[in-house]
Amino acid sequence: MQNVSERIAALRTAMEKAGVQAYVVPSSDPHLSEYPPEHWKARRYFSGFTGSAGTLAVTREKSGLWTDGRYFIQAERELAGSGIELYRMGVRGVPACPAFLNRELPQGGTVGLDGALFSAADVREMARLFRKKGLKIRSLDLTGPLWENRPPMPHTEAFLHDVKYAGLTSAEKIALVRKKLQERGADSQVYVRLDCVAWLMNLRAGDVEDSPFAVAFAAVLPDEAVLFIDSSRVPERVAAGLRANGVTLRGYDEIAPFLQSMRGRKTVLTDPAGISYSLYRALKENPDITLREGPDLVTELKSVKNETELRSIRGVHVCDGCAMAEAFSALEEKLKNGEDATECTVCDLLAEARARQPDNRGISFGTIAAYRANAAMMHYAPKPGSCSRLARSGLLLVDSGGQYLGGTTDVTRTFALGPLTQEERKAYTLVLKAHIALATAVFWEGSTGGNIDILCREPVWKYGIDYRCGTGHGVGMFGNVHEGPQNLRRTDRTVFRRGMLITDEPGIYTEGKYGVRIENMMEVVDAFDNEYGHFLKFRPLTCFPIDTAPLLTGLLSDDELAWLNRYHKRVRETLAPHLSGKALDWVGRHTRPVSRASV
Repeated sequence: MQNVSERIAALRTAMEKAGVQAYVVPSSDPHLSEYPPEHWKARRYFSGFTGSAGTLAVTREKSGLWTDGRYFIQAERELAGSGIELYRMGVRGVPACPAFLNRELPQGGTVGLDGALFSAADVREMARLFRKKGLKIRSLDLTGPLWENRPPMPHTEAFLHDVKYAGLTSAEKIALVRKKLQERGADSQVYVRLDCVAWLMNLRAGDVEDSPFAVAFAAVLPDEAVLFIDSSRVPERVAAGLRANGVTLRGYDEIAPFLQSMRGRKTVLTDPAGISYSLYRALKENPDITLREGPDLVTELKSVKNETELRSIRGVHVCDGCAMAEAFSALEEKLKNGEDATECTVCDLLAEARARQPDNRGISFGTIAAYRANAAMMHYAPKPGSCSRLARSGLLLVDSGGQYLGGTTDVTRTFALGPLTQEERKAYTLVLKAHIALATAVFWEGSTGGNIDILCREPVWKYGIDYRCGTGHGVGMFGNVHEGPQNLRRTDRTVFRRGMLITDEPGIYTEGKYGVRIENMMEVVDAFDNEYGHFLKFRPLTCFPIDTAPLLTGLLSDDELAWLNRYHKRVRETLAPHLSGKALDWVGRHTRPVSRASV
């Protein structure tokens, strides 16, 4: 088996033969996925970096890996000795990957990339930057032929997501899309993102680890809706259900030829950020197709949950809270009895507890159980054999979630396992203040994620602290744990609307020492109307205690203490009827009212 240096060398040889001076390998797949199936994890194979986000660029003399602040520490460790330089995205003075290529390549050089793995918007932006220097972009796959023992395409059995959870049939969703298309002066749209295909078709499978998706494409046309999928993994009862909703099935690999050969004048609404460069070219080169740029309509539609979905999601969070109470009461017992417990123990306890809940379909992402300094790595992943052993001191950060037929969950808690430093307690309290600032926010309808993000950062900005990530993200309905378009980050321009879901997860991360994050899922709800317009606020969905042991209550205002006690009262009253024994006792102790004298 080749090592990373040998793989880069083989890639350079292929570049030389192909006549390209640089080659770019993203973390994506033909569906522009954040978490692609193993079959498409070429960036990980060729770089050795295992984080979920990153881009590898290789020139004849240099190679670099670009990733964001969640992975700086991890990437530095994993790239050591590989010859690949780490480029920290968002840090002043660090060039973005396209800027690096523009600087390094000679006049008139060629950048190679697989157009199936890049959005049309990304390639367009690169081409704009490269134009002055005369750099060309060529679409070709150089990594596939070099990939030893490449994992096969996923092939799990597809199933239908019941309308009792989805709220609308596939036929009703397709009709909504057609109505929205008409409003935009178009009649067709193509969907490559797996979460969009899943929502539109009410179709699920197990092709992506921890996400219930089938690898497939979809298209809504004036007179038909098409699902492009390997039919051998679609049971007849599922195929019949799709046909009954007006859906035609075609082979997975038929998508590009189908788009190239469509006849009859059609106006296709296209989001360049939501379609691959290869499929965009297939549409653009078809003389019968007029492209009109606009939003991905399914992304917009599914971002606002319907009432059936919201009722189901609220119920799922009760189940998830019970599972976590069982897991953490068991962990507490192990530590109290002096039993051996590691970060991996936490992962196992949570997975087992969630699996016992009704309609559970596994976890929604790899659990982050990070003890002490490991928690400074925002997306640290404990591994058997190398994970840290827990002791009765310091902070333990646990970020986890579950997949249920009724919804997807995501929650983070940071626990004091024993004595803490004053620095740790202050950091914890500041994070809670930031969390509460967002949880209690009231904002004018029309506010964007960028507007609202500032509200959460202000309590830590006062102390000259920031976190190199967003404050929150959307969450799918039995789908992606990260779902757009809504996000809480300074650059987000999505207008928040009633029925959207968002996480509230500020943090403080100090390399070599500790990490603190507190995360709840919330839904956007109505607040009030007045002469200035309509106002919105957040309602917490997550139903699980926030550890009060680390708090410096002197840093909390009376209103913040009152919010914490109200939240814990709701958690206790909601979970208590569904728990018994040690889990019930654990919730009771961890939701006791807090006063300035009690902590």
